[in-house]
Amino acid sequence: MTYKTTLVTLTYGDRLPYLQALVSRSLASSQIERVIIVSNASVAPLESLVRAWPGQVDVIYLQQNTGSAKGYSVGIQAALDAGAEYIWLMDDDNAPTVNAIATLHHCLYQRERIDGRDKAAVLGFRPTHQADIAAGVPKRFAIQRRSSFFGFHIAQLPYKIWRRLPWGHPRAKQNLQSMVQLPFATYGGLLAHRSVYQRIGLPLDALLLYADDSEYTWRITAGGGRIFLVPEALLDDLEESWNIKAKTSNIYESFLLGGSDLRAYYGARNQAWFDKNIWASSSWIYNLNRWVFFRLLRVIAKRKGAERRLSLIEKAIHDGETGVLGLHQSYPL
Repeated sequence: MTYKTTLVTLTYGDRLPYLQALVSRSLASSQIERVIIVSNASVAPLESLVRAWPGQVDVIYLQQNTGSAKGYSVGIQAALDAGAEYIWLMDDDNAPTVNAIATLHHCLYQRERIDGRDKAAVLGFRPTHQADIAAGVPKRFAIQRRSSFFGFHIAQLPYKIWRRLPWGHPRAKQNLQSMVQLPFATYGGLLAHRSVYQRIGLPLDALLLYADDSEYTWRITAGGGRIFLVPEALLDDLEESWNIKAKTSNIYESFLLGGSDLRAYYGARNQAWFDKNIWASSSWIYNLNRWVFFRLLRVIAKRKGAERRLSLIEKAIHDGETGVLGLHQSYPL
């Protein structure tokens, strides 16, 4: 079947080589009808993409960097207004492998027959972002548990220790599943019918960037829908994100040592907001996980000499937990 699919992506700075790969690979499939690029004050010559694929690529120019939440809001609304039947969200540095979109549509069609068209979504597989699933970690340990804090849950601690032992290493080829149900997802790789996007609305602007995709896609499952990761629909990440597990040995080092202060602030603030307001189902378990997480974070910060970044993260978490969202004047986009 040929589906009327619009790809929506967001870019900033000068990331033209990534966009060229994304657009060329995507439009090589007959199932991608159109590409909408939202420019968050990008300085790249994006008109070259419009000239290269006339009638298939549209660029929406924003005068300043508004963050991912607002950018994707603009792109999703534009796709809906243009009559897109299916909308595929992608980061500008994602690039689909051959048959990735066809595989996603095949799986989505199956899920729509079970869950309903307005409650089914599928996600392309990005091994660096779904590192535990790629490594073959059992689902009960790979998926973030309710009332966890920054992904930490005390019930998973024994397994985390076990998997670091020589005989505890997961076996990817044995444990990788055909589809994995997720409670929420990233923007990058998400495919769903227009009715899903109409039902859940648009991303929350106040989150700006980081965890805004978690909150947005959580609405799908909170409303009775289901999201499935499809490992056979492989997406290439052309640029590694600052906070992926491959770059550091744990989440504590990711926040203490990785990325810029801006990324650490918004990442920590929004994750804290999401964990407290959306993901916590038990206040006492949440507070226990929070307490243990902070103890470990402070120990590692002292060992790594990262006390200044620790102070920033603690301030960010406080802001998130007290609902201080939006643009922080110390960290303009």
